[in-house]
Amino acid sequence: MNIKLLKNIMKEVNAPEEFQLTAYDLNHSLYWIWRVENVRLKTLYSKLTELRKSEARFDVFIEGLFIRSEDYIFEQIGNDFYIKFIRSQFPTQFLNEDVDRGIQPGDPYALFSDDDVKIKGDLEIVE
Repeated sequence: MNIKLLKNIMKEVNAPEEFQLTAYDLNHSLYWIWRVENVRLKTLYSKLTELRKSEARFDVFIEGLFIRSEDYIFEQIGNDFYIKFIRSQFPTQFLNEDVDRGIQPGDPYALFSDDDVKIKGDLEIVE
């Protein structure tokens, strides 16, 4: 492997993009579904792709908090990238931080359309 090729690979891996997701379906019985339109996982150098698992290529955040890959499923459908947060993976509320939203201690965790959900990683805009 020559230096130029290695340099290009490092550029691909070290150039994370960040995208804001929007609520798609918050009423599904198993998931809260969010999406970002016209985005896909970047196509990496073929020898690098087999070494880098898909779920390790991006990070998901809700209100700035990192979400483990075990807590969601991702899908690429056409030109849209979907994140399906698994409802059963999220605990009940213990603190009453969102009284104005009607959330009480002990209520099941919930996502709302105005929550700040972002994805950052090996993603690119589909043109």
